[in-house]
Amino acid sequence: MHGDPALKTQPDPSSAFLEEKAFKSRTVSHLWDDHRRDGGRAARRLIALDSDSSEPIDVIVSSPGGHLESGDTIHDLIRFVRAPVRMIGSGWVGSAATHVYLAAPRERRFCLPIRDS
Repeated sequence: MHGDPALKTQPDPSSAFLEEKAFKSRTVSHLWDDHRRDGGRAARRLIALDSDSSEPIDVIVSSPGGHLESGDTIHDLIRFVRAPVRMIGSGWVGSAATHVYLAAPRERRFCLPIRDS
């Protein structure tokens, strides 16, 4: 057995705090490898933000890719919601993540600069 099972059932207060701040800032993070598992979270967040307000939604994409059909689902939802979506590429945006990135119109797509240390 790995660790105390009671600890796994307790919600992480810092996670709830970060989720609330992300929602208030109207930001969706697409920072993962497994679109099938994590894509549902992005989809729910997009729908919730869209129903909350017509203010712009920022989507941050940094992913080497993943399950193509899940990426396409997120792409379709970005095009479906009424609120304008600003797409921000950061780090690696590869494979299925490019489908997500290209969902926003060109004028609302941005890339963060790569900085040398």
